[in-house]
Amino acid sequence: MKDFNKGLLQTLFEMTKIPISIVKRSEQINIFSNSKLTNPLFENYQEQLLDCGIQDQYIQLVDTIYFESFLSIPFTKGRTNYWLIIGPIIHNPPTKKSINRLLKKLDRLFFQEEFENYLFTLKIDSKNQLIETGHMAYFIINGVEINIREELSLVKQKEEPTNNTFYSDYIADVREKSLYHHDPLLERRIYQLVEDGNTTEILPYYKAFQNRGDFEHGLLSRNSEMRSLKNRAIAMITLATRAAIRGGVHPEDAYSLGDVLIQDLEELTSISKVSWYREEILYDFTEMVKRNKKQNFSRKITLSQEYIYKHIYESDLSVKFIAEKLEINPKYLSNLFKKEVGISLSEYIQKSKIQEAKKMMIYFNRSVTDICNQLNFTDQSYFTKVFKRHTQMTPKEFLKNNSFDPF
Repeated sequence: MKDFNKGLLQTLFEMTKIPISIVKRSEQINIFSNSKLTNPLFENYQEQLLDCGIQDQYIQLVDTIYFESFLSIPFTKGRTNYWLIIGPIIHNPPTKKSINRLLKKLDRLFFQEEFENYLFTLKIDSKNQLIETGHMAYFIINGVEINIREELSLVKQKEEPTNNTFYSDYIADVREKSLYHHDPLLERRIYQLVEDGNTTEILPYYKAFQNRGDFEHGLLSRNSEMRSLKNRAIAMITLATRAAIRGGVHPEDAYSLGDVLIQDLEELTSISKVSWYREEILYDFTEMVKRNKKQNFSRKITLSQEYIYKHIYESDLSVKFIAEKLEINPKYLSNLFKKEVGISLSEYIQKSKIQEAKKMMIYFNRSVTDICNQLNFTDQSYFTKVFKRHTQMTPKEFLKNNSFDPF
């Protein structure tokens, strides 16, 4: 087994045309591909893998901001850790405009021709095929099968949790069947999570929403359960596309991903795969929003925004405290934040709290008193003043208009 059954792996590559690599400490020790796999925006393959973060100790299906898709599967031989890297492939083919837009954000336009040439050598294929290739390659190397889809679903739900306990409480409410009469509101919450780029909550919430015993989804085909499931998935893609655009994704990119997902969906031949794929649809769009938000700002600003999001309910959420946590000079952070985001960091914190307050009122039915306490406003009068400044209405006026979409 020391050669990892190179002959069979080479045959698998020739069948699928999807690159297969075996990596040890970011170093390729075996590679099966017709082309160079190093993205020209990186110095070497090791740097590329580190940037993608695909060498953790769990299975990952990674979409990079560079339009690539990888599958990373860790395994051990003897006492040595290895990674089986399937890909890169292109899952969502970019246009020249998309490529140009990305390189402008990265200030790397001088790499455009080289980067385009690299992308156009990659195979365009589905994530489903990436996973099937991973199944076969893993079996060739280890002699045992692995349920990659199940592992991926588990991994996605192990992302770093937020301190927002209300999300988890609300999921529990759904499971306990206490809010089913608000079904349109619950479904709307799913697409709000997509719009927010909230990869941590999207799958647990969706599964809670799906696994209710009192509600049956509409039958969208009289002749075939498979067709009905696929039609519901297509409807989901339509709604998720709109949510992603509201979340800041360029319409061209969102619609392109939707088209690719529909094409891949139609190739699926089992009900279990379609059911799994519906989760993948939501996660892909949510992750696209999350990646897009990260592209727009420098790492320091992205870390600041993520810290605010994860600690929105903590009492000491100030510019000074955030700067200390991120080990950045407060004045430098404030100036940088104003330059990149367009508003001050303190105003952004306040705005984030009001956004959270709106969600608590709409989705969690929290009182103004509860919101003031949980979000650490000094009193209801001050909260109302701040709320009105950001929404042009009082909390009471906001609640009266349930048909208004505040997001």
